[in-house]
Amino acid sequence: MRWTWKPEILASGGPRYQAIADAIATAIDAGELRPGERLPPHRDLSFRMGVSVQTIFRAYAELERRGLVSGEIGRGTFIRYANPDKVPSSIVDKREEDLLDLSTMAPIVGETHVQALRDMLAALSKSRELESLLAHRPIIGLHHHRLVGSNLLKTIGLSASPETVLITNGCQHGLWVALASVTEPGDIVATDHLVESSVITGSTILKLQLRGLASDSQGILPEALAALCSREHVKAIYLTPTLNNPTVSLMNEDRRRAIAAIAREFNTWIIEDDVFGPLIEERPRPIAAFAPERTCYATSFSKSVMHSLRTGYLLVPEPLLPRAISRLRTTGWISNSFVAEISCRWLTDGTTDQLIAWQRQKLAQRHTILDLELGDAHHSSHPTSLHVWLPLPDSWRTTAFIQEARRNGLLITGPDPFIVGRETDPHAVRLTIGDSVREDTDFERGVKTLARLLVANPQPSSPVI
Repeated sequence: MRWTWKPEILASGGPRYQAIADAIATAIDAGELRPGERLPPHRDLSFRMGVSVQTIFRAYAELERRGLVSGEIGRGTFIRYANPDKVPSSIVDKREEDLLDLSTMAPIVGETHVQALRDMLAALSKSRELESLLAHRPIIGLHHHRLVGSNLLKTIGLSASPETVLITNGCQHGLWVALASVTEPGDIVATDHLVESSVITGSTILKLQLRGLASDSQGILPEALAALCSREHVKAIYLTPTLNNPTVSLMNEDRRRAIAAIAREFNTWIIEDDVFGPLIEERPRPIAAFAPERTCYATSFSKSVMHSLRTGYLLVPEPLLPRAISRLRTTGWISNSFVAEISCRWLTDGTTDQLIAWQRQKLAQRHTILDLELGDAHHSSHPTSLHVWLPLPDSWRTTAFIQEARRNGLLITGPDPFIVGRETDPHAVRLTIGDSVREDTDFERGVKTLARLLVANPQPSSPVI
């Protein structure tokens, strides 16, 4: 808590409150003020800056309008986590030759995928159905795409009809549609205390209040969820029960039943992200199987087949369909029918199963490399997960480790993008083991470097004078 901090502002012809807001925004962007940090009280800052309390009030209001801070009555004004317009520093738009990227999550691809795509494009070019893909089609997707999607969901224990399956442009699009369908601005959404960064960004844009819950290796604790629901009106629960990003937690069926029962008791919606589900050969049934009347379930093959296969399947309870369709229309109008047709045909002819089996095998090989090189370094993972959660030794500060890794040619992701609200920063980093590093030899080289850094003694940082 930086009670001694005050913004440095330059003389300008604009309003004083605007200059103060700009200075604070600059400090947030530079990392001088961190997410969850409380700004000084209005009166305290006004005294130290020699301006009126009303000026500080207007400056804070301007920051809230920009989505940079949020005020809580009786507690103060806090830096918000997500800035929807800022790309996290761990995300790169192009490969840098001198860096091995262990931060970008994408399934491994090879010549098998290229050949499968060549064969499918050749078949599509001769298909009599090609013209139908050019026509104006239903917003919710072509019927045969939804039929294949509903059959897919039945194989994992869900009761789905084509009428309640919406075709989306990937799982992320479906989850956004679901979140926007069950909430209104200001609603409370419960989730894991560490969650996929897009959930935090999406909640910021929709002006929702996220509540992070305590968790273990199986995900959120039912007692923590029940306690929150008893204290506050929780509109929805957002969960990735299979291989949560970043913690790789895997929820068993008993826990899933318990979560479903709590949601039913408190009349709460559930949004289930199952994008990693296909990577598990014998996965537990989705939460949607235990509370179908209140669960929006989304999945796709962008994390198990290829990243560009961005066809999502969103299953929603029938009473929610009108709201979901309206939001689907608003955020994309219609899904990409060409990609959806490829997904449909691959699901039908068995190509999807073959490519998923290939993916599991490749990921298992990389986990073997990882386990061998890291040795005694504890890490949370699954034999076919795309990512790993790696606690750091006490000798390292997280930021220093990430910087040192980059100096040694490795790009990894720290905990910041995943932290809900003002939760304590976990002393860990996330590694991805997929296609961002194409060759196994390069991956092994990167893991060896990582293992060396874990046992190294970091150099003390020098004070800035």
